[in-house]
Amino acid sequence: MSNPFELRFRLLEMAQQYLQESMKRKEEFSYQMWELAKEQGEANMELYKSLQPENYSIHSIKKKAEELYSFVEERKDRGKTDAE
Repeated sequence: MSNPFELRFRLLEMAQQYLQESMKRKEEFSYQMWELAKEQGEANMELYKSLQPENYSIHSIKKKAEELYSFVEERKDRGKTDAE
């Protein structure tokens, strides 16, 4: 069983991994859209800038970790209701 600090650390790791994978998918999509725009002759700097995904921050990692933890709490609370 993990102690509370290990649980928090794991949740932060999971949140960061989730956001990294999400960022990678968005970058791949942006690259594909940019290549398509180049083929169609519609590529310009304005489009390029609009295709760039927004970077995640420490705040977004913490927010995602809190979201993951709320799922744990929800399951724990649901178990209490079922047992009562």
